[in-house]
Formats: sequence, C-alpha cells, structure tokens
Amino acid sequence: MVTAVLPTVTGNTLRRQAYRASVSSELTITPDRVRRHLANQGDGNPEASPSARLSGFVGLSAGCGALISLGVFLPLPARFEKMGLSPVEALQRSYYLVAMVAVLISLVSFVGLRNLPGEEEKGWSTLWTDHSYASDDQEEEDADPPRLPYWKQLTTAMLLGFRNRSIGLGYVGGFVARASSVGISLFIPLAVNHYYRESGLCNETHEPVPGSGLGDIKKACPRAYIVASILTGVSQLIALIAAPAFGYLTDKSRRYNFPLLFAALVGVIGYLAFALSPSPQFQGPDGNAGVLVIMGLVGISQIGAIVCSLAVLSNGILRVSIDDEALGKIYDQNEEEGSGEGENQPLLAGSVNRQLQHLVHLKGSIAGVYSLYGGAGILLLTKVGGLLFDVLSSGTPFYIMAGFNGILLATGILCGVMNHVSPAMEVTV
Repeated sequence: MVTAVLPTVTGNTLRRQAYRASVSSELTITPDRVRRHLANQGDGNPEASPSARLSGFVGLSAGCGALISLGVFLPLPARFEKMGLSPVEALQRSYYLVAMVAVLISLVSFVGLRNLPGEEEKGWSTLWTDHSYASDDQEEEDADPPRLPYWKQLTTAMLLGFRNRSIGLGYVGGFVARASSVGISLFIPLAVNHYYRESGLCNETHEPVPGSGLGDIKKACPRAYIVASILTGVSQLIALIAAPAFGYLTDKSRRYNFPLLFAALVGVIGYLAFALSPSPQFQGPDGNAGVLVIMGLVGISQIGAIVCSLAVLSNGILRVSIDDEALGKIYDQNEEEGSGEGENQPLLAGSVNRQLQHLVHLKGSIAGVYSLYGGAGILLLTKVGGLLFDVLSSGTPFYIMAGFNGILLATGILCGVMNHVSPAMEVTV
C-alpha cells in the first residue's frame, strides 16, 4: 500500500515541475528546455525528489513498528500468562489485542487516504473494462487515453521492470528487502537456538533465568531466546536510526543510487560475517561483542533496501513521465511534421500528455508487482533456506541472503553504468 500511495502524495511537486503541454498551456516544450531538464536531472536537484526523503520517514516508521513489536507485542503472551491465563488463552488474547490495533490503523488509513489525486471514478467495474477520464489540466475536448483494465495494467507493470531501470531496480530492492526481514526475524533466532542446543547450553542443569516469564516454547531454551531477542533488537534499533539518513542520501544520489549500493554491500559483508561467526554470543567466555556490530550491519542493509527501493521505485513512477529520451523522440517526430517552424514551436499536446500521465495510472499495479517480488524473496528464502538449514548448515540462509544482496549490488552497479552512459530511461508502455 505504501508503495502505491508514495508516488501519489509526492506527485504534486513533480507534476508542477514536469513538462505539461496542451493547446492552452503556458509552457512550450522546446529542445532548449529539454536540455535544461537533462542538466537538472544529472545534477541531482534535491527539490525534484520528495519521495526519497519521504521514503526515509517511511523507513523510520517501519523501524519504530519493529521495535514496538519486539518490545510490546512479543512479550504479550508471557505477560498474560503471569496474569493467570493458560498459554492458549494468553496467545488468543495477544492476537485479539494486535487485531484491534490493526483495525484502528485501518480506520485511520481509510480516513486519511481518501480522495487521493488520480483515484476518481475507480471501482470494481474497472477490473475488466477500459475507462477514459478527463484531465483538469487539459481542455474539455482533449481527453486522456483510456485506462487499461487492471489485469492488463498488471502485465504492463511486470514488463515495465525490464524496460525501465529505476522500476526494475526497485523491484529487485523489494525482493531483497522482504527477504531481509525474514532473515532477521526468523533465521537469526533459529540459528541462535541451534547453536545453544548444539553446544549444550540449553541443558536444564544450568540455572534458569530468574523472572524470565517466558512461555512453554521459550522455556525450552530461554537463554537462546533472550540472546536472539537482543540481537534482533540491536539490528532494528540501528535500522531505525539509519532510516532518515538513507532517505536524505537517496535524495542526493538519484542517478547512481549510491545509498542502495552501500546497503547491498553492507548486507553482503554482514550476512557473510554472521554465517562465519563461531558464536552468536556477545558476552561470556565464548562471546564476542563484534556480533553486535554484525547485527548493526544487517540492520543497515535491511533498512537501506527498504528505503532505497521505495524511493527508487517511486522516482521511477514519477520521473518516467518526463523521460528525456521519450521527449526527444516526441520532439523529433513533431519537428518532422512541423517542417522546422522554429525552436519555440510547441509539441503536440495529446502525445505529450499521454506520455506524461500514463504511468501514474499504473502506480497500484507497480506496487503490486513490487510486493510480488518481495513475496517471491520471502518464499525462496524460507523454503530453500529452511531446507538447507536442516540438511546442510545453519549458516546457509545467511549465505543465501548474502547472495541476494550481491545480486542487488550487481544490478545497482549495472543500472548506474547505464545511467552514466545514457541518462534517459527507455520506456515502452
């Protein structure tokens, strides 16, 4: 949902800066303006990318949500058990409470996200039929092209990942971001528990942790559970701190996406280091405080993938409407038809407006494909990583995560090189 809403709430700023041509428009698109736009885009004007900074705050909120989950929601069953409830009743009460919070958030979203730009006249009938809408920025006789039915928008959004570098990179970033969340929340506690059991540290001859108040599952190895909670908490705390920084830095590096490359590189280092670490303990005779640094790297990688992929994807949705190469082709076509009537000759209004507005209608479908890539990352890591965890090594899921981040790093470098060679993004929709 955030992926679809972000371009909408930040689109007004970019639309004021975008080239909008119509019969009654005061702005005339000329080769000189196109060249100036190329220069501004290459310089990385921060005013042109509000979605990057907003993505940082989205990541900050996501980090706060993770900490609330760890500090408030996760201990709920144990606290209800202390109040005299059975484990089953305690778990039920916990789910009821979390469900109430979810309903409250949904009500706030229902009120706060109403009447967003571009959402007019949408309904169930548009799932299968084409619809045309009139634009406020055009004269009444100049209508936008018909919007595709949603199933065609979905296929178009999937193909767009191979035709637009920013959107494709955002898809890969979403794949890694979702997989990172599972790697931290699922496989790190599993690896810690496996280490404690293999080392005999879960033996009941050890003194129990006083006042732990853990449920039946946690009581089997409470020390491993506590260590895993600390490690994941450290990673989420570092992610919370780093989220605004990634939003700011992504705003400053839109062409080469250096923050995303840094996050992917840190992810490769962090996951490899954790997989090769002899012990997840950070204190004691076998402990090493360096594992906390490793968890910090993992948290930076996770939040970097989340924030930067959202920003890159949102910028791709918004920026493709003022794509330099597309404008160049439109101008060349108009110049041939106009037989050289001068540099100030305006472009054809209809063709430009179709180029400017088309991807805005696809933002929901693009967000869906972004989530689809993320779901694929979750399934691949949980199924393959879980299987290899049992039959091969407890560090296998983290090697897989290092490989995912390596793929993201290679993809980001390739996109950066292509952006350097050819700043304009080729899009065919």
